[in-house]
Amino acid sequence: MNFRIALIVLFSFFFTFAPSLGLSNEIGKRLPAFNGKTLDGSSIRMNSIIGKKPVLIVFWASWCPSCKSEVPRINELVKKYKSKGMEFIGINIGANDSPKRAKAFVKKTKMNYPVIFDKTGTISNQYRIVGVPTIIVADSAGVIQFKNYGTPNITDKVYEILNSK
Repeated sequence: MNFRIALIVLFSFFFTFAPSLGLSNEIGKRLPAFNGKTLDGSSIRMNSIIGKKPVLIVFWASWCPSCKSEVPRINELVKKYKSKGMEFIGINIGANDSPKRAKAFVKKTKMNYPVIFDKTGTISNQYRIVGVPTIIVADSAGVIQFKNYGTPNITDKVYEILNSK
């Protein structure tokens, strides 16, 4: 009985405060643009991506155990949908982290998508990130369709919808 009450309280809390955490209230809004340098020195200009193809952005940190477990799931999506035109970008939030640790994490987990180190937290603040991993998926029109703490299940049908906007 106590477990049931605790579960009800937890769900009530989530549904009451999730919008203020920046999760559900971002759905339907356009992705904010930013420019950044990846850990390998390449440039990413979101203006050249937003509104042209679907994109998945994952905000993470090297000290986050859940972030580590999300990498294989995202790598599978990259393997399946990158060649079809979907863009994948990792953003290390920079908090309590360093570029050296971020590079080691990328190498150890075998991330197969570009990563930006958000040293000042500018991008993370722009996207209203309050926890990691936070994953955002936008359709080809640049509209956010998903924002949450885990990797979404993107199937071929979901990809077709994301790419048809």
